[in-house]
This record gives sequence, C-alpha cells and structure tokens, in this order.
Amino acid sequence: MKRLLFLVLYCCGIMQTGASKSPYYNSAAMPTYTIMPAAGATSLAEIANAILLSLQTNNTGQLTSYYLTDKEITFLRQLGSEDMNAVLENKSATDLKNSFETDLQTVVQEGVAKTLNWSDLGVADTKTGKGSEESRLLFPVETVLQTKLNQPVSLLYEVVKIKNRYYLFRGIKLKS
Repeated sequence: MKRLLFLVLYCCGIMQTGASKSPYYNSAAMPTYTIMPAAGATSLAEIANAILLSLQTNNTGQLTSYYLTDKEITFLRQLGSEDMNAVLENKSATDLKNSFETDLQTVVQEGVAKTLNWSDLGVADTKTGKGSEESRLLFPVETVLQTKLNQPVSLLYEVVKIKNRYYLFRGIKLKS
C-alpha cells in the first residue's frame, strides 16, 4: 500500500515537472489574480493624506485611484441634479482629472509664493461642508494642514460620495 501511494505521488510529480518543461507550457498565459485596490477613498482623511503627499512630492500619481472614472460620471449623470448635469455636460473623466491636476499645480505655485514648505506640513483636520439640497452627492471639503509651528494652511476642494466611497471632483485651492 505504501509503495502504491509512493508510486502515485512520484508519477504526479514527474507529470507536473514535465508539463512545466513542455514547449506548449506557457507560464505567462496562465491567469494571475491580483487584487486591484478599489477606486475612491473610504474616508476624507484618506483623500487628504493623498493630496498632501501629492503636494509634497509634486507628483499627482498618488491621486489616480481617487479620480472619477467614466463609469462613475455616468452614474452621476443618472442620479445627479440639474446643476450636476450642467457641470458634467461634455466632460469626461480625463477632463476632470486634468482640471484637478492643473488646479493642484496652481496650489503648489501659490504655496511656494507664500514660502510654504510642503514637506513641513501635516494634516491637522479634514471636515466636510453641507452639500447643496439639489445634489446630495457633492460635498465641499476643507483640509487644514499645519506646520511644525502650528500655523494652519487650508485647502478647499469638492468630493463626490458614491456608494460610501469618496472621489475627487473639482477645484482645489488655498483658502485665503
């Protein structure tokens, strides 16, 4: 009985290694399962930290998963108000992303003009304002950044909340 078990396991091992050496075996064609991070943020603090990191590194790559996709824009057009539909008219996900990144570069330049050192800032608080009555999906957000000397710097921007996830929408600027 032990010999039979050994023989079966031995043959299975030979077949497995033989298959991997076969000219017809292509490991690249084998399906790989990777877990893709979900789009959007689970909290406003997550978005605030990503924005700060983007400002500190002058790299918008950290914000990629927080931008709306065309799928979410279609959803907003279906459920959004007339105001939301007017804003989204003839806009694609790429348009909104490019607009946000342009505004972010303006914030970086304004910060440099005010002699802000982005690397010395940390997120102190993030709070959302009351959304409009027409569009319950759109919220203004204020993120307060703080220097090591406890001097506050506020960022204002808008997010959209879809299915308990937050997405960057438009218009980031320094609060005067």
